[in-house]
Amino acid sequence: MHNQGDAVVYKCKGVYRIEDVGTLDFTFADRKKKYYTLQSVANAKDRAYVPIDDNTNIRKPIEREAVLGLIKRMDDIEILWVRSEKTREQEYKDCISGYVPENWIRVLKTLYRRTEHRGGVTSMDKKYQQILEHALYSEFSYALGIPENKVEGFIYEHRKKEA
Repeated sequence: MHNQGDAVVYKCKGVYRIEDVGTLDFTFADRKKKYYTLQSVANAKDRAYVPIDDNTNIRKPIEREAVLGLIKRMDDIEILWVRSEKTREQEYKDCISGYVPENWIRVLKTLYRRTEHRGGVTSMDKKYQQILEHALYSEFSYALGIPENKVEGFIYEHRKKEA
């Protein structure tokens, strides 16, 4: 269970703070259930309501050392081998559905390689690239204590030092 004030990662949407824990007075909400009221760290207009017994859609953000370890292992993270163009989007969804940063990197590497080989990006690939870059950079930003727009540069510089 998480507590009011805790930071959590909500699906692939980024880092949120738990603003409140309790019942909701909305028609869509089960008034017998308790919910987390989540407030996006990056977007003041973005709120979410998650039942407190939902252990699949929110988790604690990874810590700084785990981020540095992921950055160090990026070259070793294999791309996603998509079996069929018809199932490409479902395979992306299946891979990222556990909301694990390493799988986000796997799909991003796949998208970057695909864009490079095609000489352009498809609208579907662009959609997933934006979702996953925000999710990954938001969490890395939180763990590293740097602004989200500085994360890509941090990754580049950190990987350059390791080479």
